[in-house]
Amino acid sequence: MAGLTAFSMNFDSLGWGFSVKNKDFIDPTFFQIADRFFEFAHAYQFKYTFFVIGQDLEHPAVAERVKYWSEQGHEIGNHSYTHPQNIGCLSYNEIEREVLKTHDIITRVCGKEPRGFIAPSWSTSTNLIDILLKNGYLYDTSLVPSYVLWLAVAQNWWNFKRDPRRKDILQRKDRLANLIGSRKPYLANESSLTLRQQEGLLILPLPVTPLFRWPCWHTLAFALPKAMFHHILKTCLKNLDHFYYLIHPADLITLADIPDEYQQMKTIHRLEVPLDQKKQLYEESLKIIADRSDRMVTMEEMAQSISTSQTTVTS
Repeated sequence: MAGLTAFSMNFDSLGWGFSVKNKDFIDPTFFQIADRFFEFAHAYQFKYTFFVIGQDLEHPAVAERVKYWSEQGHEIGNHSYTHPQNIGCLSYNEIEREVLKTHDIITRVCGKEPRGFIAPSWSTSTNLIDILLKNGYLYDTSLVPSYVLWLAVAQNWWNFKRDPRRKDILQRKDRLANLIGSRKPYLANESSLTLRQQEGLLILPLPVTPLFRWPCWHTLAFALPKAMFHHILKTCLKNLDHFYYLIHPADLITLADIPDEYQQMKTIHRLEVPLDQKKQLYEESLKIIADRSDRMVTMEEMAQSISTSQTTVTS
């Protein structure tokens, strides 16, 4: 049974997914779609950790909405400013701009600094780790210690076949880390993505099973047989003291939510799945997690607990 569990959302908005340039576009991701997720949070009594894209918060209505989430106790984390899917391959200065622009806007909107980061498409690098360390971040969740990541990257590359951003998807500097990276939390710094350090940034890898390193995040519930996915979920909960469940807005978005002018774009998959079926898949996972968790917390609370326990052990 997992001690602490958290719900981590990569808030990949429709505005980003469809590369919307219209400044008057009111992104439903932050409103009626987000409200679907809050129904479950109220029912199961937990708080989300939302990793938001900085440029989305430039819209006043979105900024006000995210501020309200923060006031309600949900954590707001950093998911870069423009969501470059090759962020780990950018220059040091470019990565720093992506991190700090969003850091500043979250701080201004929410009145508190973000403590956690997740890279778009989990594209991490030692430069990114160094920048997060220098700017006081507590944790990072950009590592997927599983070969299955490459299947997900290939699927994403296929989805973007009509999008000019497709060229960025295969540019990565974390190939070795995806094969041999630790399954459990550890400290890393600019010297290595995979070697444990005495001091550094707390890395919270995506949960994977001990055998075969099957990763566990909600997208796989749409790709695998139900029994197989539930086995992966239960195995991760059984073998990890700290577990988090990664979700995306698309997990509760359907074609009916998409404005007519974007209906032909295919950068977001699983939109054809009916909403009732999506809600059922999500609630099935929630029940499993709630039944096998001591306490559901935010990612920051989980990271703080791990950091405190590590300090106690080494002191």
